[in-house]
Formats: sequence, structure tokens, C-alpha cells
Amino acid sequence: MAAASDQRVFRAPAARPTDHPDPNRNAYTVPEAPRSPACTRHFCVHWVTEGIDAPKLADGDGDGIPDYVVQVQEVAEHVYEIENGKLGWRPPKSDGREGGGQGKTDVYLDQIGGALFGYAAPDRGQGVRGRLPRHLHGYLVLDNDYDPREFPGTSAQQDLEVTFAHEYSHILQFGYDAYQDAWFAESTAVWMEDQVYDRIDDYLRYVRRWTRHYDTPLTANSIKEYGSAVWNEWLSRHYGRDVVREAWSRSVHAKPGGFSVAAYGSAIEAAGGSDFSRDFARFAADLPEWRTHRVFPEGGSYPDVSRQGSLPLGGRVRRRQLNHTTFQLLRVHARAGRTLAVKAMAPRGIAAGLALVGRTGSERHGRAVRVHDFTRHGGRMAVRLPRPGRFDRITAVLINADARAAGFSARRLDWAYLTDSAPFRVSAWLAR
Repeated sequence: MAAASDQRVFRAPAARPTDHPDPNRNAYTVPEAPRSPACTRHFCVHWVTEGIDAPKLADGDGDGIPDYVVQVQEVAEHVYEIENGKLGWRPPKSDGREGGGQGKTDVYLDQIGGALFGYAAPDRGQGVRGRLPRHLHGYLVLDNDYDPREFPGTSAQQDLEVTFAHEYSHILQFGYDAYQDAWFAESTAVWMEDQVYDRIDDYLRYVRRWTRHYDTPLTANSIKEYGSAVWNEWLSRHYGRDVVREAWSRSVHAKPGGFSVAAYGSAIEAAGGSDFSRDFARFAADLPEWRTHRVFPEGGSYPDVSRQGSLPLGGRVRRRQLNHTTFQLLRVHARAGRTLAVKAMAPRGIAAGLALVGRTGSERHGRAVRVHDFTRHGGRMAVRLPRPGRFDRITAVLINADARAAGFSARRLDWAYLTDSAPFRVSAWLAR
């Protein structure tokens, strides 16, 4: 396995808006405002008074600090209170004399436009002999007004709140281990949005997209990673919210370095004695009826997870290919019979799961019954569901729960996972 030092950080170091040149093209074109930065206990907010980067300069109390800057300060301290206080995440690594010169997290207000809501980046110049340490400090850049014309369909206040919660989460992640996978960082940051601002539920738009990418691995550094916040929701439901923080805390010690699956695995084992693959299989088994609220607290607002076909009765074998950390949901029509039985064969050596999920009642207010099997090393799995005629919907779940990798690929900027396109066989029949 490659070491963390052979990878790239999940957010590349970048210049601040006050630096020139700024490769992000968000550099200030004029000097900062006379009262900039305005600092609170934990943050320093920077702004300008001229040009497109200037926020609205209304100053209700006449102290030289615009009301919008004060608004950002209030949001910042609330986010700190929840993420570092209530949830117990370690304070960010100090940036010393950078920015505000007080070792606090710097926040720059900028005209980002509609392309980004905001971003966090580690500071440049933290490397030693060409290598970055695993613990980094960084800064935030936020839009200067969240104008609805640039961010349609949302409110400016809510955009500011969830963006700050998300991007500040990355600042904390830099301090734990900047060499983790992007999917780990983004799924955690989206999950954190909902912990800080549960009333907003901005993350639901990512969940809708997530359900359509059933064949994309959970571990993929792709557009799916934002919706993978549901994985952290599932873990929190089973082990408490501390398990996500513990995964980051353990990440720098997990082997191989930078392998996020190992970080999760270490936290899961410490919390409940299970492991990543077994819990991924349990997670997948909960997806067919996640709208019943039993496992996902906000599941009633989730879209239904699409099925990838049906599984006929009569013992006819269906062949399916699954990538690592993916699943397929298959409809089963069984209106009679004493027992519905399903069996599957996983390739040798692959961690895999099989489940049958029956639901009585409606999607949001019904009751789900699950039976599942798991194998660590491949081979036969079997599940049986008594009295299938009582259910309004039955789903078979085929799961490739394996996440082993041969090392990190610098060319693909991802781990070389070993079990993609794994061939599975599955069949079903009724015992009358």
C-alpha cells in the first residue's frame, strides 16, 4: 500500500484573496477595509469596501463594521459552538501570524458568484522538503452576499449558514488529517451541515442524486460523495454522532495512511466491535425502505431508492456484476407461499451481503422486516422471509461490501480497489 505522503491532500493548498497571484482568481483588487479584519473569539472576517468583492456596507451602529460582516461573525461563532463545543471536534490548527495575525480562522468575503457557495483551503508554505505535513491550517472564502439572482432557489441566510458549517468542517478536517479521501471529507462536511442546522436540510438535494448512482462505489471521489452523508447518518444512528469525529481522530493512525476505509473501520470497531464491510452490508439492507423513519431520522423526506430490475421466482439464476461498496435492489413478487427463499453466490474471497426486505403499510408510515446474511470470504449466502404474502413490497438486496485496495494510484488519484465488476449469482423460490 502507498503511504499518505504519496497522495495529494483532499483540498490543495492555495493562495488567500489577499495574496497575489491567487490561482483561484478570487484575489482582492483593492486593499482591505480600514476596520478589516474584524475578529471574534475564534474568527477574523476580512472584507473590502470597493469593487465587486465588497459586501453591502450598511452599518447600523456606525462602528465601521458592516452589518453583513457582523452577521457572518454570528454565524461563525454559532458553528464553532456546535462543531467544536457540542460535538467535541478538536479546534483547528492555528495559522499563527497569517491573515488576522491572531492565530484564528480567517474568513474572506468575496464575489464568488453562483459557481461556488464557498471554499476552504489549506495555506501554502506549510511543507517541509517538498512534503506537506498531515496536520494543516487553512482559511475560508465565502460569497459576499449570496444574492438570490446568483443562488436561485435558496435563501441568503440559509446559504451562509450551511456553507459556513460545511466549509469550516473542512478546516477542522485539515487539522486531523489532510491526506484523507475526498469522499470522506465531503460526506462528513455535508453530514455536519445537518448537525449544525437541522432545520434547513439542504443536504437532501444531494441525497436525491445519490440514489441514482447505485453502481458508483461509496468510496468514489465523485459527485456521489456529497450524498454519501447518508452513510454518516446511518453510523450516527447506530453508534452516536461521536463515531464520525472518532473516524477523523483515528485517521492519522490508521493503516495504510490516508485510506479512509481504514479510518472508518477503526472507529466502528472501537464503537461496537463490527467492521466497515459488515456495516456497509447492514447499511445497504436498510436502504430499500429507508423512508419508514426507523433507521434514518429524516428518511420520510428521502426519495425512494430505485430498483435495478426484478428477481423471478422458480429458482432461475440471475447474474449481476457489482463494483466494490455498491448494492443492487431487485423487486420480488411473492403474493403467496409459506416462505420466500433467496440464495446468492459471491466470488471467492469477497466480503458480501444478501438481504430480503419486506414492507407492510405505506412507504413513510409502514413497517419493514429485514433478514440478511453476510460472508467475509465469498461463497454461498441464503435468506428466508416467512409469509411473503403479508407484504406490500419485497426487495432482495445484493451487496458487494468489499473495500480492499492494492495501493494508491497517483494517476487516478484514488485507491486501486480490487473487487470491481465482481460477478454475483442470485435466485429465488417459494416454499409452499
